[in-house]
Amino acid sequence: MKTTSIVLLVLLLFTLSCQKKESIQPKNEVELLYQRFHGKYKIISATSSESVDANFDGISSSNLLQEIGELNNYGNFLEIRVKNVDKAVFLFTQFWPEQYVYTYTGTNPDWNGADTLSYNQKYSVHYNQQGSGYRFSFADDLSQIIITPNEQAHPVRWVKPESAFIEAKDRIRLTNKRRLYTKQGVREVIITTIYERFTSEM
Repeated sequence: MKTTSIVLLVLLLFTLSCQKKESIQPKNEVELLYQRFHGKYKIISATSSESVDANFDGISSSNLLQEIGELNNYGNFLEIRVKNVDKAVFLFTQFWPEQYVYTYTGTNPDWNGADTLSYNQKYSVHYNQQGSGYRFSFADDLSQIIITPNEQAHPVRWVKPESAFIEAKDRIRLTNKRRLYTKQGVREVIITTIYERFTSEM
């Protein structure tokens, strides 16, 4: 019985040792992290937590690629930079088409993204591709990207994602809380966006 326990313990330690060698250790394997994650990621899907009518056609949907046509533009992507100059540096930027609503009643544009605003067919909506950079780290098991808060970031626009999970080798799943001007007025929704790397060149 004692011999069996020792053999099982040795096998367990050997298995754990092999798994550790096969995994990427974020703090030590910067070159491997560069090869696996560094680059630009295009949007594969974007889904809101509730159906909205953001293109004002009278039909609500949770598919934001249909509701916000600007999401299909090339300029809206996720950028992950893995650098190793004097030390490892990880930078994260999510570019997103931020809404600007012109009501023609005050400043230009009038809606700042934070206030409530009822729908009016006379208002015009414009989009501007914007993003803010954040530092980040990897979870030890490489299941998640942990984004460091930026105290100088805008409270409503180009916000830090609520979470960032590594779905597969070249896919990242982000969740963001955003305010959208829709035909139902301003709605705060959770948006889940799947990105897939299309280039490692920056």
